[in-house]
Amino acid sequence: MKKMIHENICSIHKSYANLVLHLIAGIILVYGLWMHSVKGILIAILVALIGHIIQGVSERKQVKPTKKKR
Repeated sequence: MKKMIHENICSIHKSYANLVLHLIAGIILVYGLWMHSVKGILIAILVALIGHIIQGVSERKQVKPTKKKR
């Protein structure tokens, strides 16, 4: 079970762009919470969401469709 959780966490950050965007979002989130800024918090969520979208697009490009055998 512990190995499976570790693999899932690592698979989230396969794309370096996703990892960088999540780190930036974390910094913006901490700053937004510190300053009680709703705009900062929403921007951090948006940046993290963009990272997830990039990860999803890169995973779809890597998966090749298989041919059905008849």
